[in-house]
Amino acid sequence: MKESMIPLGRFFFKSRNFLFPLIVFGLFALMPPAQLILGSAQTETMLDATAITIVALGVLIRMMVIGYFEVVRDGDKKTAHADELFTRGMFGISRNSLYLGNLTIYTGVFLLHGTWPVFMAGVAIFLFIYYAIIFSEEAFLADKFGESFTAYCKHVPRLLPKLSNRAEATSGMQFSWKRAVYGEYNIIGQAVLMVALALWYESYNVTGLVMPPLSVAVLLVGGILFVLAIRTFKRR
Repeated sequence: MKESMIPLGRFFFKSRNFLFPLIVFGLFALMPPAQLILGSAQTETMLDATAITIVALGVLIRMMVIGYFEVVRDGDKKTAHADELFTRGMFGISRNSLYLGNLTIYTGVFLLHGTWPVFMAGVAIFLFIYYAIIFSEEAFLADKFGESFTAYCKHVPRLLPKLSNRAEATSGMQFSWKRAVYGEYNIIGQAVLMVALALWYESYNVTGLVMPPLSVAVLLVGGILFVLAIRTFKRR
């Protein structure tokens, strides 16, 4: 099973920038979002708040990774590439901490939709995709780093974090919020956009009004202004 997923992982890694949004939009289009959860507006509000919190947690996980040191995230020509084996910082807690952040973000986005078929299908699809990517990267790293990678795998779990490793993994390292924000501002903007669009879709399904609610409009404008502001500061 694992070996057969490796070629798929390489494909998903190359095509993720356009494939992943298509999957999200496709699943959202298959079924309208829930208008009321268990017949209660209060329950729906609580579920939305929980979903947004989960998205924010996913973004925070990614920022924690980049806050310790900047890493190349697109590989070399959309293929796996590594000049060194990263084993410290958040990579000393979870070997795929960036992917853990991504999966957390997508889990929150699908929970925000509010229908269990879409939530279950979305989480299952992205778990499969990311495990395929992880298996393909593990094959590359095992071939390149050999025993060093094998020892690393024995000490650090593949995905779920081993928090007891944190002190050792971050010892002597300096965390920088500036580096975290500058490195992840696009992800922050994308997360805000996905949340805003999901809430807009939910509002349209309930009211039939095309215009977004004020809260959604504020999210959209705020997200755009944030990304533009960080890009301007980086250029300067």
